[in-house]
Amino acid sequence: MSYSSQLVCTFVAKNKLDYKILINFFSKIQNTTHYKILSNRALDLYCEDFSKKNKDQLRKFCFKNKIDVCIQKAKWRRKKIFLADMDATMIKDETLDNLVKIAGIKGNIDRLSKLAMDGKISLRDTLKFRVSYLKDKSTKLIKQVIKKIRFNEGSKVLVKTLNKNGYHTSLVTGGFQPISTYVGKVLGFKKVISNRFVIKNNKFTGEYIPITGKQNSKLAYLNEICKKKKLNKVKYALSVGDGANDLGMLQNSGLGVGYHSHRIIKKAIDNHIQFTDLRTILFYLGFTEKEFAK
Repeated sequence: MSYSSQLVCTFVAKNKLDYKILINFFSKIQNTTHYKILSNRALDLYCEDFSKKNKDQLRKFCFKNKIDVCIQKAKWRRKKIFLADMDATMIKDETLDNLVKIAGIKGNIDRLSKLAMDGKISLRDTLKFRVSYLKDKSTKLIKQVIKKIRFNEGSKVLVKTLNKNGYHTSLVTGGFQPISTYVGKVLGFKKVISNRFVIKNNKFTGEYIPITGKQNSKLAYLNEICKKKKLNKVKYALSVGDGANDLGMLQNSGLGVGYHSHRIIKKAIDNHIQFTDLRTILFYLGFTEKEFAK
């Protein structure tokens, strides 16, 4: 077998995975050389590259059986850089929306966010609009948002395991400091990149300073960190996100993973987490459950 053309297909279930049914189905569409059990709910199958038609058939089988699947080249499976979105990815919340709601602003804030995450309206325009609602409100409201943050299952184990194995971990978010700083510290990210509110006399001015002055800020940061580390992003970068502003980052990483993502992400990239939690990324990288950091 040519190692350069070898694929690894990783299957992850929420609970126990029925290996026999999975291997039986897989063998009908593709010859496999060997397999490796990563956990009682995760399995690797190795094979030569196969047709898009058969890959689609495999993904449909997995979706029907609520199994998350990742298909990638085995050669570049392990990465060195990890970039993660914050809102609705590492945490359950949309923190800016929560801040606006706590400030007592009435309006369909959730709808604005959804349209932006679906790529139907400009994220920068919606950010500007939502931040403007906060004008003259006290920054003490930030503490209330932080207290209510809910971390997604597996988030702490994921970052801790990657840090332990020498990954450079970055939280790259369209959210805002100091909320992002708090999330980054709790989860253990080595770097936090985010927007900043403009604040005067402990009150919001209604303006903000964006991550970068460029469009597609997350992709810009991906390019910047890979250049700084002298690493090929196609070989060594891993990223995860859920919305339109993550698209450039996900498409340009060696492994981009959509996490319970919006339709625009589901249509644009192949590998997703739809039924399980963030620990699944570790399985996609080839870690066994025994190797997860406690």
